[in-house]
Amino acid sequence: LYDPPQNWKPLWAIDENINDAQKAGGNIQLPTGSFTVEELLSILNTLPIDMTFVDKDDKVKYFSQSADRIFQRSRAILNRDVRHCHPPSSAHIVDKIVDDFKTGKASRAPFWINKGGKFVHIEYFALRNENGDYLGTLEVSHDLSGYRALEGEQRILSYSK
Repeated sequence: LYDPPQNWKPLWAIDENINDAQKAGGNIQLPTGSFTVEELLSILNTLPIDMTFVDKDDKVKYFSQSADRIFQRSRAILNRDVRHCHPPSSAHIVDKIVDDFKTGKASRAPFWINKGGKFVHIEYFALRNENGDYLGTLEVSHDLSGYRALEGEQRILSYSK
């Protein structure tokens, strides 16, 4: 699959408000503070987790680009139906999660697997607005192997590599 250059943006994916803020060097204002686009991208890509956002119409709209992604993503998945991003053998599970989130039957769906010597926690979250309307699904994956091996306490500053 073709993986376009970093700064490529499909026409359908340009959010005019964010694009205007970026052009003006302005901030994205949130209820508890604000960020520049550069700061927000740095935050999202620095967190040691993989995040993928699927909108209310089941289209993949965003994924983080952290250094150590567990599940590799290509920008070719953007605007693709989420069902086409999973193996056919798990399509029924994707359908159930999405349907249960849309109907309000569930708001979280946790899983954990062993993958390539890593203990991976995967959780899906229903995103809702203040009125409870379904906005989409956030998939968060995290390698918990290092945390499982922790013992005792670390109370003294020690930078990890």
